[in-house]
Order: sequence, then C-alpha cells, then structure tokens
Amino acid sequence: MKNTQQNAHKSPLIFSTRSYPTFGRERKPFNEEAPPQSVIESPYYWWFMFLRLNADYKATCKAKGKGKCAELYKDFGDVHKVNFKEWWTDKAHLFAEPKKGYRMMVAKGIKELAPFDNEEVLNLVVPLTWSQRSLKKAFTSLVLNKVEKGKKGVSLEKSEAKYPLGSKWHIEAFKTAYKIYIEKNKETNGKKVAWADIAIRVKLPMAIGVKEKNLTSNTSDIRRTLTILAKRHYSRAEAFIKASATSKFPK
Repeated sequence: MKNTQQNAHKSPLIFSTRSYPTFGRERKPFNEEAPPQSVIESPYYWWFMFLRLNADYKATCKAKGKGKCAELYKDFGDVHKVNFKEWWTDKAHLFAEPKKGYRMMVAKGIKELAPFDNEEVLNLVVPLTWSQRSLKKAFTSLVLNKVEKGKKGVSLEKSEAKYPLGSKWHIEAFKTAYKIYIEKNKETNGKKVAWADIAIRVKLPMAIGVKEKNLTSNTSDIRRTLTILAKRHYSRAEAFIKASATSKFPK
C-alpha cells in the first residue's frame, strides 16, 4: 500500500451514506461466500461485485491495465485478484468525501473562525467559569449529539467523492439482480432454462412454493409473472454492470 493511502486511512473517512461496509473487530478471515451483513448491505460492495461481471473491465484486468477501462483500473486495480475486504481497505478513500482540514483549536481571531452553518464544523463558545461536569453535559448536548446524528455524512447529491454513489439505489434490487444474472449465466450443458425457472431457483418472493417446469392451468399465470420479473431484474443487472465501470454507481 502506498504511503499516501496509509496516511488517508489514519483518520476516519466520511461517506455520503451510513451504509459503508464494516467488518467488525474480530480478525477472522473474510469469507467471500458469506460476507457479514454489514458488508452485503453496502452499495460499495455491490459496486465491486458488479464490476467483477463487467466484460470490458475483466479484459482490462487480464491485460494488466491496458484496454477500454484503463483509467478506472489505475484506481480500482484488479478486482479479480483480491477479496472485497482487501479491496475496500485499500480503496475506501476513493469513495470518501475530501477532507476539509478542520481541527479542534482555540480561535485567536475572526479569521480562525469556521464558516457558520457548515455541516462539518461549528464554532463553540465555552464559559470557563462553569464546572467540568456542566461543561461535559453541555458539550454532549451541543456537540456529541450532533456527531451521532451526522454519521450519515453529506447527502448523496452534495457528495464530492471522486467516485460518488448515484442518488437512487436499493440494496434488495442489487441482490436480486445479481442473483438472477448469475443464475442465468450458469453452465447448463447447452440446455435452455426458462426465465420462470430461474426466478424459482433464486427464490423470488412470488416463486415460493412453485416448482420448476410445473406448467399447469394453476401455475401458468404465476410463471408468466415470474418471467416478466426475472427479465426485468436481468436488465437491471446489465445496467448495474455497465455503471460499475464508470465514475458513478449506479447511474
């Protein structure tokens, strides 16, 4: 890891969403087959996962950074040679908001005051005649409570991250689209699998209790709906895959 990246990781990073991935304090090996829920629920995880499915980016990785996605590769690297935890540890700063350089200090003049109504910093008047207990209570009320509320970070629309998130995304949409795409592209020994059966395999809510290849008068309407849903999720997956190789995800 480069020194600049190491320095960037020393202080907490601020993201435009509180749904950034966390891995817990236990130093267990990262299990790609069963990531923690705190990882799965992050849009950054799905950016990584859909990027792995992008054919142009995969070709660029095989060519060691040469190809259609060469510029993105300079920042994201080969996503096929690392797991998500390794990748995120090294690349998180790319998705974080730029640091403004504020530090806690005693202002000596007007020029050292921070801008008023700024979301990242505030000016505080501290009565030095108060007891420590009163000061701590007031500090908690005026400052710490704002920090707790501010964990979400800046809004998506105001994000200044190098690689920001799109303004509209839903984790369940990522999950379902990914599962449909993977199932559709599995090796089937040349046998075509019906869209409805793909929906049944990935257990879409409407497919619960419906068996594969079970075409009867009672199931035909359900299978027709499952076909529509599966195709819709597949189209979303294709859009997510395309967006993953750009500077903003999803579009």
